[in-house]
This record gives sequence, C-alpha cells and structure tokens, in this order.
Amino acid sequence: MENIEKTLDFKPIRLDWTSENVREQIFYKGGHHIGGINVNADGTFDKECQTYQQIKYLLNNHFCPDVKLVTWGDIKKSKFIELNNFGLDYQATSYLKLIHENHTGGMNMGIMNTKTDKVWGGKSSLDTSAFYHGCKGHWLLHDIQKNGLNQPIQCGLMKQANREMYNTHVHPGSVRQGVFGATDNEDMEIIVWDAYNAFDWIEPMNVDEWISVFTRPQFNGEVPTQIHATYSYLNIELQVSGAHNSVTGKDDIEYNWRNEVKNFSKRVSKLFNGKPLTVYIGYDSRHQGIEEVQIKSHMTAFKRSVREDNERFDPEFKLLDTSKIEEYTREYANQSTEFTYSRFLIPYLENYEGFSMFIDNDFIWEKPFWEMFYFLHPDNAVACVQYDYELEKMSKTKMGGEENVMYPKKLWSSLMFFNNSHEDCKKLTPEVINTATGQYLHQFEWTDAIDRIPDKYILTEGMSDDEKRYHAVHYTRGGPWIADMDCSDIKHLNVYEKHYNK
Repeated sequence: MENIEKTLDFKPIRLDWTSENVREQIFYKGGHHIGGINVNADGTFDKECQTYQQIKYLLNNHFCPDVKLVTWGDIKKSKFIELNNFGLDYQATSYLKLIHENHTGGMNMGIMNTKTDKVWGGKSSLDTSAFYHGCKGHWLLHDIQKNGLNQPIQCGLMKQANREMYNTHVHPGSVRQGVFGATDNEDMEIIVWDAYNAFDWIEPMNVDEWISVFTRPQFNGEVPTQIHATYSYLNIELQVSGAHNSVTGKDDIEYNWRNEVKNFSKRVSKLFNGKPLTVYIGYDSRHQGIEEVQIKSHMTAFKRSVREDNERFDPEFKLLDTSKIEEYTREYANQSTEFTYSRFLIPYLENYEGFSMFIDNDFIWEKPFWEMFYFLHPDNAVACVQYDYELEKMSKTKMGGEENVMYPKKLWSSLMFFNNSHEDCKKLTPEVINTATGQYLHQFEWTDAIDRIPDKYILTEGMSDDEKRYHAVHYTRGGPWIADMDCSDIKHLNVYEKHYNK
C-alpha cells in the first residue's frame, strides 16, 4: 500500500460525501493526471504498467466512489436526477445565431466565415466555445443515431442540500449529455460514480470491466492505442487517444472527429446561404390573436433560457397570411384553417434558400425550440414530429365542433423544419400547392427524405400523457381564441392564459 502511494504525485483523499460542500472540495483540489495505459489492437490492455496498478489501488481502496454502468433509461427511472440538465438548448442558441454565416474551425475551435474561410473576429472565448459545441452537437446527434455511441459519458453525483436529489458533474461528455436528453434513447450508456448508492439496483464494476468499456472501437472503427487517466477525487476520468499522425501532427481519433464537425458545420452553413432561420406561424383571421400569444411565449422562453448578453438566437417571426400571398389561389374548401395548405409554400416564399420552420398557430411554448432544429440532417428535405397516435382514439371534433379528419401521419405537418434548397422542397411550387391533394402534401408523398423529431417535445392536448415533460402545448382541439367555443373540456389552458395575460 505505501509503495503504491509513493508512486503517486498527489495524496489521495476520501471525500466526506455527507457534507453539503462536496462540490467545493472537488473543484478546490482539481485533477491529477495519473498516466496512460497502452491498448492492443484486439482491445486488451497493459495490466502490468504503473498507471493500471495505481488506478486499481485508488478504486479498490475507496479513494473514489463505486463506478457503475447505467443507461439513460436508468437515469429517467431514478427520479432523483434533474432531467432538465440534459439537453442542447444552450449550445443550439449560439449555433443558430451564427451558423448562417459561419462554421467552426474544428481542432482550433475558431469561428470561420463560410464565404471567406477566414477567422471571424470580435467574439469572446465563451461565444467561440458555445458556437463550437453547438456545431459539435448537431453533427454528434446524427453520428450517434447512425453509428451508435463510441463510449459512455462520465458522471459524478453530488447530493443537493436539503433535497433527495442529485446534481450531475459530467466530464468528459457534456455535449453527448445533451444528445442523451434530446434523442431520449434509453439504451445510451453513462458511467456513474455513485457515492450514495443511488442506483442501488446496479452492481459496481471492477477495474477491468470499467477500463474495458473504453477499449471498444471508436470513431470510424479505430481502436484506441492508449487510455489516459485523471484522478479528481470525485472520480477517475478516462480519455482515449489514437496513433499520432506524422502528417497532421495530431492524434488520429481526435483529429478525425473534429474534422468531421468542421466539415459538417461548413456544409450546413453553406445551405443557410447567409440567411438566418426563418420562423413562420400559421395565421387564421378567425382566430383571435392566438399567433401573437404564441410569439410572446417564444420570447419568454428565450429570455428565461439564456441571458441577453450571451449569443442568443432571436428569430424573425413571419405570419403565414394567405391574404398577402398573391400566388396562393386555392379555393377555401374542407380546410380546418386558412393555412392548411399554404404552409407548404414556405420553401418557395424563401426562394428555395436556407432553412425555415413552420408552426401551427395553436402552439404555446414553455421552452425554446432551438435544439429541435438539430434533428434535420443537411441531406434531408424536412424534419417533423412523427406522431404515432391511435387515430381511432382521437377526438372526432376539434376547434368548436369542426370534424377532425383522420389520416396517416396526422399532425406531422403541424411543425416542420424545411431544408428549402433540397430538390424535394423545390417540388413545392405554387402550382402544386394550389392543386395537389391533401394526401400528397400532408402525408409527405412529395419526399422520402424526412427526419424524425421526437414527440417528447410536444404535449398534444387531449392526447398526450398529462404528466409528460414538454417544450410546447399544442391545442389541436381549439381554445378561447375561437369565438363562442365551449372550452370546458380543454386541458392545460393555464399555459395559454399565463402568456395571454402578459
């Protein structure tokens, strides 16, 4: 025991986990790099080296908590971790603020002007970091959906004062943490250092089981050549590295994925073509100001989420008023709203350039929509919330007694992000919108390039679980903005009234 401790460059300490200032204890002491463990091509690793012996000693002698492999599903099941800490809104707002003209430099994290490919100055290091992590979040979400999670995020728990709840300190993995919350994939894995045995149904891992998690093939199938360990009292962080590339002068694994982030963000930025994301809200002259209440709810959600002195995306809201669109000549017949079909004109109205969002007028927002944009891949034409409701259980009437017509992909077109320059969006000409069937438009027969936004973001009044966590309430059955409507059976009107009364 004494011989092992003499090989360390620091004194290991057992923290007082019953204390309310555990966080201060951790950050005051900082972290200590222990060393590296060589990894073989088959994923086995060197168990004779000093670094392995040191971390085995620290773990087995409880100089850090038990380490467990849990899933996002376990986190949700636990009920004692704030799920609001898992999301991409903070990064996404800086991203949407700047991406229409800029992309990230990748390895150097600089902000690059997309037209000139030169560093764009005038931004603080905080802004630069937030934008880089926003670019990374968009790429990472799609890479994880396609290729799976390379390695788990790493998380320590700290008990909140006077509450049976725990704060999470995630590192490495802060952006992946956001992807967990956004995609809501319950199978994704998290390394948790569980000082409180909060996950009492999960057995701790031994040293070899824990290290083996990080010897899996990483980006593009590369097996790490080394694992680096850092002791921070709260835990032992492991980070992987690859072979040194003599051409780039960089670690292969890190260089490759950072370069992918750069290329992805540059591609998205070029598609924006210098135009910020435009947001269209449906307008119906018979509905008494509901669209203005929605805009108020958006702005309140934005201000609550990010301070004004940060890079916050404040979009221009456009009302989709058919009376002001000369090209729209479709007769009004069997439509539930004036914007039933005109919503599909948006790519045309934007000259088939950039990206646009459409929202039905009867959404009221409690959280920003920013991270929902991430679900649109630049290869695809549109992203929407792909509801899977049992149609026979839906209300047969809506909006003051109108018939609620049932069809496949019901409500999918109520919120959409358009990639306006996509070849499929170019099919949406005024002639098509004026003459095509509702089935062709609303059932997305005009494209197969559709991305899925999880329906966890939207509480559909009358259909969703009332306990659902959500970003917005969608009042599909109507509300007090419809003249003479009996709203006695409409739920969650307190959300609407809160913003209406402002």
